Formats: sequence, C-alpha cells, structure tokens
Amino acid sequence: MSLAPVDNSLVGKTIAVDLYTENGILLLPQETILTSAHVQLLQKQRIREVEVRQVLSEGTGEHITSQLLELDADEETIAAYVQALDKTRSVFDQVSQSGASHLEKFSEIFSEVAEQSMKQLGLFRSLYVLEGADSYTYRHSLNVGILCSLIARLMKWSEDRIAFMGTAGFLHDLGKMRVPKEILLKPGKLTDEEFAEMQKHTVYGYQMIMEMEGGSELLAQCALMHHERLDGTGYPQKRIGNEIPVECQVLAVADMFDAICSDRVYKERTSPFEAAQLLWKEACGGKLNIEIVSQFVRYIALLYVGARARLSNGEEVEVILIHPDEPMRPLVRRSSEFLDLRYERQLTIEKMIG
Repeated sequence: MSLAPVDNSLVGKTIAVDLYTENGILLLPQETILTSAHVQLLQKQRIREVEVRQVLSEGTGEHITSQLLELDADEETIAAYVQALDKTRSVFDQVSQSGASHLEKFSEIFSEVAEQSMKQLGLFRSLYVLEGADSYTYRHSLNVGILCSLIARLMKWSEDRIAFMGTAGFLHDLGKMRVPKEILLKPGKLTDEEFAEMQKHTVYGYQMIMEMEGGSELLAQCALMHHERLDGTGYPQKRIGNEIPVECQVLAVADMFDAICSDRVYKERTSPFEAAQLLWKEACGGKLNIEIVSQFVRYIALLYVGARARLSNGEEVEVILIHPDEPMRPLVRRSSEFLDLRYERQLTIEKMIG
C-alpha cells in the first residue's frame, strides 16, 4: 500500500482501505476502483491523501524498447525482437488471466525473432548491454529461447530439434504467470515460504503446457526440470544425471546464463564473461553438462571480440582476442596498452557497455 494525493492521478487506482467521513459514515469501501467522480467526492470531503494498492508490474517495455532502438545493431533484427517482446507480454498476460492457449500461438511469436537472431548473431552482444529490469520475465523468455536454439545448433542437432529447443526455452518460465506478483517482483530476499512458492513455477509450467493444445510431454518436462542439476541439488524433483533429459540440460545452461547477464529487480547484471566463468565452475562441480557448457562459452566469448567492456577496477577496455584455453579471460586493450586477463587474475570483465 502507498499514500497518494487526491487528484486526477488517482483515476484507475484501487483504494486499499475503507474510507469514512469525519462523522464515521462509510464513504468508499475498500477495493473501489476510483473514477473522476470519486476524486471530486473526496475533494469535497477535504480528504487530501488516500491509501491505494500498489499495482506490481514489470513495466510497459518502453524503457527497454527505447534502448533497443538506439543500439548499433541490424534494424530488422531489432524490430523483430521489439515486436516479439510486445506480443510475448500480451499472450503471457492472457494466459495468466484465462488459462492455456494453443502452442501454435507461442510458436508464431517466437519463430520470426529466432530466424532473425540466427542471421544476425550480433543481437546477443546488444541484449546484454540493456539496463534495467523492465519486462524481465518476457525478455528472459525470448532470450532463453534464442540461446537454446543456438546451443542446439552448436551441438549439430537436427533443424526440428533446434526449433523444439527454441520453443522450449521460450516457454520454460510460463509457470511464473501463476506466481503472485508480490513474490515474482519482490526486490528483496524471499522468505522461505515465498521461495517455496517461487519454485512451484516449474510445476505450474508443466501443468500449463500439458493443458495446452499442441503441447507435449517433453516440452512440459523442459518447463518442469530447467532448475534440476546433474548432482541432484536442483528442484523440484532433485533428479540426478541421465534422469534429466538432455534437452532440459541445455535449457538449464541457457537459463542460468541469461539470468546472470540481465538486470533483475533484486540484482544488477554481470558480464557474459563472468557468466561463462560461473557456468564453467558449475559444470566442473558436476551440476551442469560440461560438454554443453564448453561448446557454449567458447562460442559466446568469440561473439564479443571488438566489443567494449568495463573491468572490475572501473576501466573501459576493448576485447581483442579470445584464448582457446581460457575464453573467459581474453586479451583486452586499454587505450594503447594491452592487458592479458589470463595473467591479470585480479581483474575481471564486469559489464559489457557496447
């Protein structure tokens, strides 16, 4: 709840508590959606402020869209991404209100942006310089779909399987539409009870895809198991090793990478190089598939040759060369000086800036 002044900005907002006159007469009951007539009534009663419900939202997408349109990237690809982002927000919100939709509806949204992103791989560089958590769930769904398609291609899977992975990535977090907004968008640490509810998005996603016309068991399993880990430390079923389909293992890598590289309501993003380092650590620790991770991080690192970055000491550099043996610690240029991050171990690439 928050206090709001009694003026025309109240129109459309919801009263959080019953409002009474000075004589104790009920003026407006709790949950009243305010109109201009209500505002006039409150002003006549000389009520200066009222408590209204805060409507939790991931934003309109305007902030992210304006950044996307300013990027130095292929205009057709950016236009396809912006259009897909708007459609994703619309169809996901519809699902949260009225239940499952037809799989084809989701596939149509994702297919065009997937095709464009595979043609213009520079889109990846652009996505991870965006600032702010505006439309995070919708962006994350698109990004993970694109990354899943990329990983499947790197693994030389068939075109049908590549397309399946794109759809699986796009729908993996659909279950979050059933998680209360006050938990999904909470800026601070979740309580144990809230975290338990958040974890249920995997089960919700499975149920929603199974209810969806055109959905399949494997597609639903991808939503269910993208937080499972090979050593049994994941959720919701604590599966181990080959109990987790390889498609879900690919999704786990893509999901973790994008989450680390993106601003969220409770944390700032870090760089793709730092994300790659964390993925490698998880793979070496037996949590992620090391074959998937090794192919992915080498490829991603190569995409950033020529990109500008900020080091952990605040200095801006240009990525010059990716080392095959340590792709997460490239050769960079600072003004006219070269730094090899394999030997400057105290420094890391903190953020991509262009």
